Amino acid sequence: MINKLYYYISDSYHPYHNQAIEEYLLNIVDKDSLILYLWQNQNTVFIGKNQSSENEFNIELIDKANGYLARRISGGGAVYHDLGNINFTFISHKDNYNLDKQNEVILDCLKTFDIDAYKNGRNDLLINDRKFSGHAYYYGKNNMFHHGTIMLDVDFDALNKYLNVSMLKLKDKGVSSVKSRVINLKELNPNINIDSIKKELINSYEKIYDLKAKELIYKDFNLLEIEKLENKYSSDDWKYSKHKKHEYIKEYKYPWALVRIEYNLIDDVIDDLIIYTDSLNVDIIEKLIDDLNNISITELKNKKYYNQEEIDIVNLILEEES
Repeated sequence: MINKLYYYISDSYHPYHNQAIEEYLLNIVDKDSLILYLWQNQNTVFIGKNQSSENEFNIELIDKANGYLARRISGGGAVYHDLGNINFTFISHKDNYNLDKQNEVILDCLKTFDIDAYKNGRNDLLINDRKFSGHAYYYGKNNMFHHGTIMLDVDFDALNKYLNVSMLKLKDKGVSSVKSRVINLKELNPNINIDSIKKELINSYEKIYDLKAKELIYKDFNLLEIEKLENKYSSDDWKYSKHKKHEYIKEYKYPWALVRIEYNLIDDVIDDLIIYTDSLNVDIIEKLIDDLNNISITELKNKKYYNQEEIDIVNLILEEES
């Protein structure tokens, strides 16, 4: 049971530092506690754990604009962060993880600004069928987090320019561009701003959980541990995909995610399989990569899988190899 609430508001706009703090808080949260972390990134393309850095955004344009590429430890799709957006993270022990209640904090906050929003699909909050908040999730051994965006006044022209969104994904949503399916909260209430929404998020956080929240202080953190995590997130090995030329490249939009697989076949054996996807189920994808590499097509035909993601990806491989 949660009997202690904490919050921390980052004063940094640097994505790798903010990611480091997020993972640090994930590692230290007590079993009976919940942490709400609020943070902003400046001019950042933020991609999911299993996405391709090469395919998801325009590297040249973001470099020219002195922007950043950041890769999450959670799944999901690519998003664009600027200072017209605020990010939230709810961090708790797995026994106290309550997604509905966490979403209610955001929805209750928006009611203060006379904005009615609702949850839709696997990871979106919408207003009038347009998304203002996309979410992703990380499930550790004991602790978990739920994080996402809240778009107040995001530069949609920059978003459209920097992100390379698959036409398969847009077609599935019935739209021609990302810009046409998202909305800024300022369109609905011009008086809303970053400071006011921070304040009301904390108020709704305390209201929904019926507890007083205590602010965490940066100087009390283990700064050496944060620096170590920041070095991980800023490294090229973490940020960039290791692209190679593959014999087979297949892409398909399933109801649960967009999937792109690349691999070679050597004497009927799958070699160097890579799965790029905006699936929220990071663990399943990584397990499947380990399972399918170095397996023969003949053996794969006889192997049984029971999870839908696994079944779909295996069938995508076998589609042309049978």
